[in-house]
Amino acid sequence: MRTRSSRTGFARLRQWYARRSRLQKTTILGIMILLLFGALGCVAVYQNMHKSTINLANVILDEAEKEDSKNREQKLSDAGIVTEDFYTLIIGLDNSDSHAGLNTDTLLVAHVIPGHNIIKLISIPRDLRVTNLRGSEAKINSIFANGYNYAVRQSHENPGLLSGKNVRLGNKSVPEEYISSGMVMARETLERYMGINIDYTFLANYQSLISLVDEVGGIEINVERSMEYDAPSENMFIRFEPGLQVLDGEKALHYARFRKDNRGASFHSNDFERGMRQQQIIIALIDKLTSWDNLPKAFEIMDIVASNLKTDMSPNMMISLVRQYYGKMTRDNIYSLPFPGHWNAPYVDAEPEELDVLLRQFVSLDRPSIDRTTGS
Repeated sequence: MRTRSSRTGFARLRQWYARRSRLQKTTILGIMILLLFGALGCVAVYQNMHKSTINLANVILDEAEKEDSKNREQKLSDAGIVTEDFYTLIIGLDNSDSHAGLNTDTLLVAHVIPGHNIIKLISIPRDLRVTNLRGSEAKINSIFANGYNYAVRQSHENPGLLSGKNVRLGNKSVPEEYISSGMVMARETLERYMGINIDYTFLANYQSLISLVDEVGGIEINVERSMEYDAPSENMFIRFEPGLQVLDGEKALHYARFRKDNRGASFHSNDFERGMRQQQIIIALIDKLTSWDNLPKAFEIMDIVASNLKTDMSPNMMISLVRQYYGKMTRDNIYSLPFPGHWNAPYVDAEPEELDVLLRQFVSLDRPSIDRTTGS
């Protein structure tokens, strides 16, 4: 039997995932707007988007996994219109902490239904219990690292497995097989868990936050509490006092990352508060971008986005989606379905019956019945 405190913790957990879902809805709309900026100059956007392309058939996995990693068919008609519904996985790579940048901070699965102008979203809990490459229990946010590290180990034993092509994500340039193997492993783990076929996968580097915030001239944030933390090994020194202020890129990243305080545990920040701060930053950044009218700078932003994004979706498909959805896709057409997880330390688990209800709503082509007043 769950205690009152565990029920309270569960409620807080669900509220947190609901807040994360609202953040991610805003992020997707922002990405679409950024792509549209580039679409005003087709040559520029096409060149930029090609920087983001990655071949997810170029992987180093065991034979069973590799068989499933072939390129998925691009669902684009001869007329350049997307007509079929499809699924995408969006991976946010947390490369700013001491875990060498391989844990995933965000996992979001989207069901895009062009015929009805509907997008359904499921936010996957970072601590969701899944089965990893070795057949052991693991948290879902470690699976990208499993695939990445497996490719590293295998290529060290047999360098001939590498194609020689490197890809860049942020400041890191590594063999394509390392990143593609991590993306495919995360994708296929969620495909098995959810019983769907994911057509396209996106990997975003959170370090791009600094460049984007600086490019738009900073963002205005109302800081609600003082923060004081030093991490010399990471060259991070956080100092904030309450009040409305403009943050540059580095300060925005510090504001998003703050967890521990020099002054002791009573000043520490929990993950719920940290998530709200991240939401503040993303919403402030998107608001700044959507109110902007500087086209030359927009192309520079496109370059930042393309350099920090990797996907197997073609540039033609991305441009087509932006053109097709722009002006039609409003918040009322985007549905965030809350994940029915409960905390079972150290994992998040979902009851099979509740998960089944969620997935039936998710795969349906119809609009889901959810309470908009809850923020879902």
